[in-house]
Amino acid sequence: MLNYVTYKYVVLKDYRLGLFYYILAGLIILYTLVEILYNKGYLEIDSKPVGFVRAVVSDDLPLLNASSLSYCTSNHSITNNISCYYETPHELNWPVESRSLSIMTFAKDKLQASLSLSPDSDEFEGINETQYFTLGPEHVLVKVDHAVVASRFGSGRDQLAASKRQMIGYLLDSRGALIRKLSIPGKPDKITLQELLEAGGVSGLDEPSDALNAKGQSIRQRGVVIIVSIYYQNWFNTWFGTSDIEYSYQVRHIPYMDYNSKQLLPAMPPHSDDGTGRKWQLLRKRYSVRVEFQQTGSLGMFSFSSLLLKLVSGVGLLTLTATIIDTVALYLLPNRMLYRKHVYDESGDIKKKN
Repeated sequence: MLNYVTYKYVVLKDYRLGLFYYILAGLIILYTLVEILYNKGYLEIDSKPVGFVRAVVSDDLPLLNASSLSYCTSNHSITNNISCYYETPHELNWPVESRSLSIMTFAKDKLQASLSLSPDSDEFEGINETQYFTLGPEHVLVKVDHAVVASRFGSGRDQLAASKRQMIGYLLDSRGALIRKLSIPGKPDKITLQELLEAGGVSGLDEPSDALNAKGQSIRQRGVVIIVSIYYQNWFNTWFGTSDIEYSYQVRHIPYMDYNSKQLLPAMPPHSDDGTGRKWQLLRKRYSVRVEFQQTGSLGMFSFSSLLLKLVSGVGLLTLTATIIDTVALYLLPNRMLYRKHVYDESGDIKKKN
């Protein structure tokens, strides 16, 4: 039972085994070269870069004539004679957040008065309600500034990082097709809300909402959610090594979702107030286009350990090739007993002599 197994080289002169071995070894070598050269296996990849996004609305909003807009006209069958009001871009976007925008398209203003004269009273009754559309929110110009860093590769001046103002960018639709190139160096990107909607597959705010409780109302009346993914990469567009970091905006519309938020504003009492000193407030229900920005990507940097790992994996697969050929020869082929006679030698029982 206590035996020692050693190895010897045996040449099996069978062209079938030789051809099978060299074909399999050639495929493994080709696979290893493709992994290293074509798929750039010598790069270490950071697939979760971190960064910062700042999205704001521009002051540049064109003045529109309400009478020229279908949703503001008195004979519109869906809006039911709802008024249209002009709001500044900064009034349209609330709340103000760094990574998202909420651009109001429709509002319900409810004027409320306190039920008690006590200054601590928090119970209010509704006095009247006003509904209105905002003029031309789809023409709002969105300015986006952002930066990214591959935190996996350490810190300091040598870290892999870039600012939007150094990079070339692209606006893509939900299928990844190019809409336009964004290449204004040293300045934030400027994209209209209508462009973001169309990139996400929404033709306009007046198309019917797909929200489950929309009841035939338009996106303008119900709101919508748009996700903008900022994808960074620096190795897809080169044959060897890496390039400067580039980014792309890929826009997606979240189906079956509407969006609204409530804003509480101070209000002056109306002229008809009896002067009792009641508190007044305005509860505004804002239906908006919600735009949320996310950062993701794939940033690569040369790594000797990654290259070594690919080479070692290739050598391991070549070793596995020999094991496969041995298994086929010794257990599957018709001449397996003859192959075993050449491969296995038994020395007999060797006892230690004094």
